Amino acid sequence: MAARVAATRQAVEHEKKHGQGNRRHKGKRQAWSIDRQRLAEVQKVIHHRHGGACDTDDGATYLRAAMPHLLRLHGGGDEAHDKILGWAAVWLPTMPQADVAAAVENAFRHDPPPLKADTLAELLNMHRDERTALSLRTIGAVDQTSRERAAERKRKSAEHQAAKRQRAGATPRSQSKVAIAKAQGISLSTLKRRLKQAAAQEAANRPDPISSAIDPKDLQPTTKPGHGTGLSVPGPAREASQRQIVGAVGPTPGARTRAVPAGHAVPLPLPENGFQENGDFFGSDDAWISLGSALDYAGGLMPPEVARAVRLAQRARSMTQDAVARHIGISRPQLANALQGRFGLSRSAAANLCAWLAAA
Repeated sequence: MAARVAATRQAVEHEKKHGQGNRRHKGKRQAWSIDRQRLAEVQKVIHHRHGGACDTDDGATYLRAAMPHLLRLHGGGDEAHDKILGWAAVWLPTMPQADVAAAVENAFRHDPPPLKADTLAELLNMHRDERTALSLRTIGAVDQTSRERAAERKRKSAEHQAAKRQRAGATPRSQSKVAIAKAQGISLSTLKRRLKQAAAQEAANRPDPISSAIDPKDLQPTTKPGHGTGLSVPGPAREASQRQIVGAVGPTPGARTRAVPAGHAVPLPLPENGFQENGDFFGSDDAWISLGSALDYAGGLMPPEVARAVRLAQRARSMTQDAVARHIGISRPQLANALQGRFGLSRSAAANLCAWLAAA
C-alpha cells in the first residue's frame, strides 16, 4: 500500500508539472466551467494537506465533494464509470475499490447536485487562512460568511483600482472635492463656491507687482468682474413715484407734475414789446409777434401762436427746454408734447406759462 501511495504521488506531481493546467503549456486549453474549477480546487486541497494523494481515511469526504462534478464532466455510462474509478485510484489510493464503486453506483442512481460553497467548507473543514493560501474561489470558509467574503473582494478590488489610478498619475479619490465636501459635511456646490471665494480673496490680497514681473494670473481674475463697494451709494433703493394719467387738458400721460402754484413761475427778464422772429427758421425777415393773444391761453391744447411765442422766448433767453419746463412747473416731455399739440396743459400750468411769457 505504501508503494502504491508513493507511485500515485509521483504521478500527481508529474501531472501537476507537465499537465494541461500548467501555464507554460502551449496547447489549446479547455473552456472554463464551474465543474473543472471545483474539481481542480478539491485536488489542490488534497495535495496541500497530504503532500500528494490522500493517504488517510478522509478519501470518502473528498470523493463526496468531487463526485457531482465528475458526473457532470464525464456524463453516464461505462466510460464515465471507468474515468471516475481512475480519478479515485490516483487521488484516493487508500480508499477501497469496492467503496469507490458503491459510491459511483449510488451517484449514478441519485445524481447528487453540487454542494454550496459554505456547505463544502464545512465538509472539508476549510478555514480562511488555508483558503487564502490556496487561492480558492469556489470553496468557502467556516470562519467567514459569504457576505464577509464579498465585502473583502470589494475592498481588494477598490485597493487594486486605486493603485492602478495612482500609477497612472490620477488624483486619489480621498483627496477629491467630493471626499473633502463629504468630510466637512457640506454639499459639493458649497465647497466649490467657497474655493472660488477663497481664490478671489487671494487674488485681491496679492501685492501689486510694481518692480517684479507681472503674473498672468493677475491679468485674468478667477471671478467675474463686479462693482466694488465704493462705486455704489449706501442706503435704501429709491422708491418709485406715483405717475399721473389725465385727459387732454391735464398733464401728459406718464409725466411727473411739479408742485408749483399758479402765478409763481420765476422766469428770466424778457425784452419789452415782444420778440423778433429769426428768418432762417421761420421764413420771415422782420416779423414781430405781440404777446396779447398768447397771454390769453388758459389751458388745453396749445394754439400755434402760443407755441411759437414759447419757442422764441426760450431762444431769446438762451434757455433749454428742460429749464423752461422747470420754471412752468411741468416735465420736459410734457412741455414738448404740448408744443407739438399732442396733449394740453392744465390751468395751473397754463397760468405759469403766461406769467413766464409776460415777465419783463
